[in-house]
Amino acid sequence: MSLRRRALLLAAALAAGAAAHGADEAATVSIREMRFEPAALTVKAGATVRWVNDEKRTSHSVLFKGEGGLESERLFPGEQWQRRFDKPGRYAYICGPHPEMSGVVEVLP
Repeated sequence: MSLRRRALLLAAALAAGAAAHGADEAATVSIREMRFEPAALTVKAGATVRWVNDEKRTSHSVLFKGEGGLESERLFPGEQWQRRFDKPGRYAYICGPHPEMSGVVEVLP
């Protein structure tokens, strides 16, 4: 996916009301229909994000290429993985086996 398309998806998600989740809350990203929902998520530093595979047959992973290749284990239907975000910044990720699937977590101070 092009950088321009990613930026447009991020802007659309934020315009649609992607909520900022506080440090005490866990935000959830659903994996279904070969995409991350929401594709763009804003959280405060210290928040945990949980990815849940809501597919019926397909496994996925969460891969942060920009962080030395940090990747979750393969998530089979019904499984989940979570990560805590302590530092502000923009964390882009893709699905390891399906790189056309992408998302971003924006971490605010």
